[in-house]
Amino acid sequence: MILALFLCGCNDFLEEKPISEIPAENMWQTARDAKAGVNEIYGLLRKALRENYFYWGEFRSDNVSPGAPVMADQARVINNLMSTDEKCSKWTDLYKMINQANLAIKHIPGIDMPNVADRNDYLGQAYALRALGYFYAIRVWGDVPLFVEPVETWSEDIYKSRTDKNTIIETVIIPDLKRAEKLMNRTGNFERKRISICGVWSILADVYMWIGDYNNADQTIDKIKTVTYNNAPFVALAPSIQAWHSMFTEELNNKPSDDTPNNDEYTTKELIFVIHFNMDEVGTNGYSYMYQWFSGSGNRAAVLSDRFMNLFNDDDMKGDLRKDMIAKYYQNGYELRKYMAGDISNSLNKTCEVAYPVYRYSDILLLQAEAKAHLGKWDEALDIVKKIRDRAGLITPTANDFSSETDLVKFILRERQIELVGEGRRWFDLLRTGMWKEVMGPINGMTQEGNELFPIHYSHLIENPKLTQNSYYGNH
Repeated sequence: MILALFLCGCNDFLEEKPISEIPAENMWQTARDAKAGVNEIYGLLRKALRENYFYWGEFRSDNVSPGAPVMADQARVINNLMSTDEKCSKWTDLYKMINQANLAIKHIPGIDMPNVADRNDYLGQAYALRALGYFYAIRVWGDVPLFVEPVETWSEDIYKSRTDKNTIIETVIIPDLKRAEKLMNRTGNFERKRISICGVWSILADVYMWIGDYNNADQTIDKIKTVTYNNAPFVALAPSIQAWHSMFTEELNNKPSDDTPNNDEYTTKELIFVIHFNMDEVGTNGYSYMYQWFSGSGNRAAVLSDRFMNLFNDDDMKGDLRKDMIAKYYQNGYELRKYMAGDISNSLNKTCEVAYPVYRYSDILLLQAEAKAHLGKWDEALDIVKKIRDRAGLITPTANDFSSETDLVKFILRERQIELVGEGRRWFDLLRTGMWKEVMGPINGMTQEGNELFPIHYSHLIENPKLTQNSYYGNH
């Protein structure tokens, strides 16, 4: 397990160098080893998603347009001009994270720990994180190589062909989450920087929505609502638009490390699982791109698109209280200011330690609204959406205002688009609902089947002769 302990500012891009390494035979012996091993899964997830949170979930969507000309890597993704040498088409860091989860799953059951509930909870987190890793992989590349045992020594077995994505969902992702559901400590893990039982159910509901199992998605989300902390719900919507804004500008910002999962340190109850950044803890890898990539004209990776901003001109969206908290027009572009309390003169270090929301309650509720729409429960679906729109100062239409299920679902998806902008969700929503051609075709020509997947980096194909390229990129 390699630790990188270099501290740098937001504009430094130093390569990490190993300074310490624990021999494998000395690892996975004690409770402390189990904790450190699981910590490393989160560290590798943070590394895998530090840039790809945006590349994979945001930049291919209609939310954004290219930012500064110098940010060519991002522009190629946004403009649908990717080739097989894009950095974001590498899956190395994601598979390192999956392998670390496999190590934990293999070794934690053999550790003699004084508290069995803690051991089970660590194991549950490892299963949930492996499921999340594969869920990202199949959404980005489709069929991918499948490893359910850790790679601890080199052999020819490390070269695998791709496994069907639906097989991975059915035999690994859902079973892993079901195992995690049984293992999680429901009285001692109230953590938002780590996977809790609510995090497990959030991933599981998302997976059910992905495969169109709306009934199970609906029922799984209901379970989240039953979890309590100090005699109050563990998850709840921020009660006002001011609290909603503070959730992004304060609650996500500059949080210290937390070694007490039995204590919930957050004021907001809306966050369910976030990727935590802390420079004091992890140095170079400890700052996020929320500030650097979305503010200032010189190196901003993307601006909010005219198409996105025009949503606020729809008759039922006028007066949306979120608009001025989400965006600000600055130097010929609408900047994503959702995570910034002030202007671009914010304290650099504080702003650079903004956590990435992976799941929060409004996201999950809107998934439930969508599920209920598909199940014919239109009034219940709109009752959920109304909670989100009331906070934004908007009127919600009634079921009689919709002529079809498709119209209602598109209404909910538009609400998700505005509520969750900048949270790495929109592109996956377009994929999940099959709307990617309809929405993106007129914007960047994305109309050909197979174009929805990312290319597999050419280096993976050279390393592993059993791999085949995604069809769209085979002739490009």
